[in-house]
Amino acid sequence: MPAATIMFLDIVGFSKNPNSRQLELVDSLTTEVVSSLSTLINPQAGTPHVVAMPTGDGMALAFLHQPNQPWDISTIMSLICRVQQWAKSKDISLRTGIHSGEVDVITDINNKTNIVGDTINYSQRVMDAANPKQVLFSDVAFRQYIGSNNPSYSGPPYGPECKAVFEGAVEVQAKHGMRMLVYKMTLDPPQEWLSNEDPVVHQAMESTVTGKETAQQMPTDIRHPASIGTQRTPQTPQTLNPLYRRVFVGREPELKQLQSVFDSAISGEGGLAVVVGEPGIGKTSLCEQLQTYVTSRGGKTLVGHCYEKGSLSLPYLAFVEALRSYVLNRPPDDLRKEMGSGAGDVARIIPEVRDRLKVEPRQPGDPEEERYRLFQSVTDFLVNASAVQPLLIILEDLHDADKGTLELLIHVSRHLSGARLLIVGTYRDVEVDRTHPLSGSLAEMRRISNFTRVALRGLTADEVQRMLQNVVEQDIPWGLAELVYKRTEGNPLFVQEVIRYLTEEKLLIRAGGKVITTGSTPLEMSIPEGLRDVIGKRLSRLSQKCNQVLAFAAVIGREFALETLKAVAVMNEDVFVNALKESVQFSVLEERSQVGVVRYRFTHAFFRQTLYEEMIAPQRLKMHQQVARALETQYAKRLDEHAAELAEHFSQSTDPADLTKAIYYGEMAAKRATDVFAYGEAVRLLEQALGVQRVLDPDDKAKQCDLLLALGDALTVAGSPEQAMDVVLPEALSLAEAIGDSTRASKACSLAVAGLLYYAGTGINFQVGYPRAVRWVDKADRYAEPETPGRAWADLLWGGTKVSAGLIARDYTVLKDARRLVSQAFELARRLRDPATFWTMAYIQLQFLQAPQYTIERWRLAEEMALWPRNGVPVKTLGMALVWVGRILLESGQRKRAEEFYNEAKQLAERSGQGNLVLISLMIDSIIAMLDGRLEEAEEINRNITARGDELSLAEYARFSRNWTGPRCELLLGRATEFPEYYPEGGAFSALYLAQIGHDNEAKEVLKRNVLERPAAGDATPINNDIAYLEAALIIKYEDVIERLSTRLAENTPGHIAGGYGPCPQRILGASATFLGKYKEARDHYIESIKMSTIIKSRPEIALTRLQLAELLLEHYPAEKKEALEHLDFAIKEFREMKMQPSLERALRQKDILKA
Repeated sequence: MPAATIMFLDIVGFSKNPNSRQLELVDSLTTEVVSSLSTLINPQAGTPHVVAMPTGDGMALAFLHQPNQPWDISTIMSLICRVQQWAKSKDISLRTGIHSGEVDVITDINNKTNIVGDTINYSQRVMDAANPKQVLFSDVAFRQYIGSNNPSYSGPPYGPECKAVFEGAVEVQAKHGMRMLVYKMTLDPPQEWLSNEDPVVHQAMESTVTGKETAQQMPTDIRHPASIGTQRTPQTPQTLNPLYRRVFVGREPELKQLQSVFDSAISGEGGLAVVVGEPGIGKTSLCEQLQTYVTSRGGKTLVGHCYEKGSLSLPYLAFVEALRSYVLNRPPDDLRKEMGSGAGDVARIIPEVRDRLKVEPRQPGDPEEERYRLFQSVTDFLVNASAVQPLLIILEDLHDADKGTLELLIHVSRHLSGARLLIVGTYRDVEVDRTHPLSGSLAEMRRISNFTRVALRGLTADEVQRMLQNVVEQDIPWGLAELVYKRTEGNPLFVQEVIRYLTEEKLLIRAGGKVITTGSTPLEMSIPEGLRDVIGKRLSRLSQKCNQVLAFAAVIGREFALETLKAVAVMNEDVFVNALKESVQFSVLEERSQVGVVRYRFTHAFFRQTLYEEMIAPQRLKMHQQVARALETQYAKRLDEHAAELAEHFSQSTDPADLTKAIYYGEMAAKRATDVFAYGEAVRLLEQALGVQRVLDPDDKAKQCDLLLALGDALTVAGSPEQAMDVVLPEALSLAEAIGDSTRASKACSLAVAGLLYYAGTGINFQVGYPRAVRWVDKADRYAEPETPGRAWADLLWGGTKVSAGLIARDYTVLKDARRLVSQAFELARRLRDPATFWTMAYIQLQFLQAPQYTIERWRLAEEMALWPRNGVPVKTLGMALVWVGRILLESGQRKRAEEFYNEAKQLAERSGQGNLVLISLMIDSIIAMLDGRLEEAEEINRNITARGDELSLAEYARFSRNWTGPRCELLLGRATEFPEYYPEGGAFSALYLAQIGHDNEAKEVLKRNVLERPAAGDATPINNDIAYLEAALIIKYEDVIERLSTRLAENTPGHIAGGYGPCPQRILGASATFLGKYKEARDHYIESIKMSTIIKSRPEIALTRLQLAELLLEHYPAEKKEALEHLDFAIKEFREMKMQPSLERALRQKDILKA
């Protein structure tokens, strides 16, 4: 984006409505400027352009330059001197304001070049603060040209005897309540033509601030300075009278709150804020005031919008819109530095990056990991850009945001530490209930440390009165203000529309400097009932041609290109231009031009909604068809970028050819969304395409099936596997069977299995009592082809459902068959050499090798998995598999290596943000915390797992993740007072819980059923289950179970820790041997337990083992009392620090016995 130094010159005492004297002086001033610049600048030296902008009562000059490459200060100073001396010769006074910043150069509807942007607005504010004959520099311009360490300047045209001196910085309150820092320029020795007074402080009425000023879009002429002349071109349409100005009143606390957050961002404490309120409450206006403040602090604002259904739609559109202008206007070398190695990733969503930096997106790999790279690259880009200049990013209307935009927003917001970046989002709270996509995102935002919520409510009655006075520029009686306040409830947009309506209908008139009512009907009877009603009345006052143009605009969308509107609103050019001018004059539309294109936007969504809803259906359908065909022609070379718009407009038609195009473009847009990992947007587009297909040709089952398969896949990766498994994929399978297509049927089954794993967990765990798997197993088996990944998945599903059936019926023959099927799936995956299939089958195979007799086999498989390549493996599959490898390595006594695999899984979670891995990452944290003895922290992490699972719609998977450490943490802390609702009844841990809380008979029943009545031959019960059963049996002294399980465990290699997160098996065997009277054996087990627990640094297990060894020594080895006391004292200290209350009480009882 080009930068410019703006010099605003104002002839004191003149108005914006010129008379002949004023026109003569403005012409003379222009001539003086042209003459001066012609002598000061060498036309052959390639000097950047100067832009002259007449203002009616003076002029503004824009000295265009590149950012950080300002003009020669001598030129600026010389011109100041010459125009001030010219003013002296004409016996008039000039006020001069100078500011520097970035600007937009556009072409308006009159085909004239304009300069727009906050820099011009701010320059005018600097000038407004100047006295007659005074020159003020903004803080930004001063620092750029003079420098904070040298507040003076000597040189031409002042010479050695006279130098410019700057005083400041001085904080002034400019017009409309805006505060800024300025530097006053004086001369030493003083000169009569340059004022030395203090700057003007404008007293704004109760902080009343108007919105966009006329200076924001002034006619321009970009030529070499020597050829600048007086402009006589028509100006961009301005509002007819003050009724149509955008007025901002009050909100001082809210504005200060946002300003404070931005100030923190400048110092490196980046943050996220949301501005919340009903339609028309002033969210956008508040953000505009913040933009002005940001500019005054040397910052830059980028704005992006989210659009309602039917408008422009691209993945991550709000971010794309905010960043595109930055990308187009930043020098390529600077842009390359700021994007770094992530340029190719950012180019996926902002194609202009490819052209400017000559980069191409890398070949896509795993979608989840590529999605992370994209998010992180955008984040790094914004952080780097903010290091150059503080940034404010405003994302409007988040209630209309696509899921990808919300996910990217949360990702960026989590990485703002050290960034000079503030992101502000706006949304309508009345449209966001608990089922709205934004609701879950808001819960995520609240976890961000630098998060601020600013809620806007209606204005007070006093503020309404001030607003009315500011609109009509007259005193307003309190009674009238109170009446408007009661009807509008202080909604600023409603207030302004009411006063416009009453004034236009001449129900209010000015008389004697006051506003009075007219007519016999009480005024309260004349005020429209609602905002939509009063907006409808305003639109009715516009001309027929204006309403016709606006109707087409409403069909196109909230924002649109001028070229598009001209293509569909076919009418005489002059008529079209006048209609557009009228819509701008009456503040229905506003210009929002970008580099190379002129765009317009409805000033408020209500205008578009009202216009659109007023049209009858045939009129809307015809207009949608016209818009669709115009867009198709306009964007013929970039159809993929506008495919979503085209799909929306064509879908409104009844013409079969148009509906076919709607499906075509819908699939194109969905693919584009999937290519940039915006799966939520892909779901929306595929649902729309499916709906159109059912209208177009309900008998085309193959096409419907394809759309359903694509939708089911997108739903699963978008985080909605239940809908895919229960609704979409069953319908796809039914259609595939109806047309006899086994390939499509097999794909539906494979996608369903993937959804099962995504939603509920892995292997054994996702099968218990899980009916979805049963519904799919026959189908998957029927359609799977031999020696294919589909066959492996089908065998896996068969094995899983047999586990469920076998456990319910306690039929161990069925369980044995289940293990055979899973092993069969694993061996097939090995043969196929497909990494994705292998990693999935391998880590599920590990779960079927959890029995004590398979210890060596599972250790070997974990080592084999550690050597397999990761390329091409979905991050979710890889993450879960890595956790299982880490678990087995920990069991084998290799904590350091285990943590390496755990950390790799956590990095995958961080890189991808994938829901299952987020929960797995938390589960890993809880495992490490429990091993380290940070039990309360582990318990808090487990509670967080449950909460995050609900937010991510992964409640089942969260339960699976929490069960790894949650129940045992509660037992160790002594907080197991009742059976946990999140844990399945009838299993191993239920027996331990029941025994712990004193339900001995119930615990005994579980142990009898699950231990004594199970067959010994082929017993594949996992070791962590048997350890829990044995612990329960020890508590209730169930000797038969103790004998059976201790023998089973002692005959095998139990490892260092049960299941990778439970107790040390040697400790439990020591307790069993003690109970059975085998004291020497018990002592050996305890010594081995201390050794193994020390190797893996399991703090609770070391303390528990030393307590139990102390008890054994005190009771059965009295000669070794000293050693016993050492163990006991160590355990007591550890239990206190870890807050293991039951064990502490048990140890203290031993101390009491010794004292007695």
